[in-house]
Amino acid sequence: MEFRIPKAEFVRGLRLAQSIADRKSTMPMLANVLLRTQGKDKLLVAATDLNVSLTAELKSTNTAEGGLTVNAKALHDLVVSAPGDTLTLKRTDNHWAEIKSGKVNYRIVGMPDRDFPKVPDPREVTFGEVDASVLREMIDRTLFSVCNDETRFHLNGVLFESSGSKARMVSTDGHRLSKVERPLPGGPQLSAGVIIPKKGLLEIKRVLEGATTAKLAVKTPHVFLQNEELSLAVKLIDAQFPPYEQVIPKDPKRSVVIDRALLVESLKRAQLMSSETRGVKLSLAAGTLTIASDNPDLGEVREEIDSDYAGDAIAIGFNPKYVIELLGQMTSDQVSLSLGGELDPGLWRPLGADDYVGVIMPMRI
Repeated sequence: MEFRIPKAEFVRGLRLAQSIADRKSTMPMLANVLLRTQGKDKLLVAATDLNVSLTAELKSTNTAEGGLTVNAKALHDLVVSAPGDTLTLKRTDNHWAEIKSGKVNYRIVGMPDRDFPKVPDPREVTFGEVDASVLREMIDRTLFSVCNDETRFHLNGVLFESSGSKARMVSTDGHRLSKVERPLPGGPQLSAGVIIPKKGLLEIKRVLEGATTAKLAVKTPHVFLQNEELSLAVKLIDAQFPPYEQVIPKDPKRSVVIDRALLVESLKRAQLMSSETRGVKLSLAAGTLTIASDNPDLGEVREEIDSDYAGDAIAIGFNPKYVIELLGQMTSDQVSLSLGGELDPGLWRPLGADDYVGVIMPMRI
């Protein structure tokens, strides 16, 4: 095998491949990237950790057919640092790779391509074209509240529901929940929601960088995303997502509208006096919202913000980190907080037509 390829083209494929390749696996092959010539002018680059798989068809000039695999991170770092605008790679004896760039010659250990795991073939699915910015925004607005506890694997991803014209994403870690709905013409028509794992969503975001449109498909057990020459296949989490609608308060008795930026700054100040077990107390009374926090080891803080509240007085505790992260995903100048009782979840929404909902469970204060 021998091919010549522009450095920028090679880096584009290897950048994503080396982030997917599993360096911690007990299978050494999963730390490698597959390189295989296709005809006279295409190079197939593939990487997988068995859950997330990338395939890229790059433009190259091939002078000898064949394939091999080499360590993904080592090859990426080597190519990035190589001088010149083009590189030549040749497979030599014992599956070593010989790389020439300018006046620099590299030799890197490789393995036979026949041992590389089979990756899902994007040619076997039917894609629909979707707005990349909408999909990226939906991921951003739900990814932060995914559960990181691997024993609760049914919460280790984002629920994706799609009718073909509208899509919904939901995530929860048991302490908070975020839900976003957006028009998504061209999306897949799903009879039931699917759970996309967190690592897969991070890689989908990378593939979507700089794209205006992308191709999306779901064919169990994978979700597929395609952007130009890059194709990603993410293995879905085979589990039942909890009935999230039951968590979202239906008719809270109390509601207040607050300036989002003022609230975020106040919460950041109060967070300095909070701890893992002691949250921040939000007290509502006519015309005011008081934000307070105390820590026996540090001290206490209390701040008042003007509000439009006119109901009965109520005090509720929240983990300030959860509220700050949620408000950071909202773009409106004002947000609404709706409450039932002191031990009921808080329902947060941006003011306006933004169909985004955040639910945060209270802390005892």
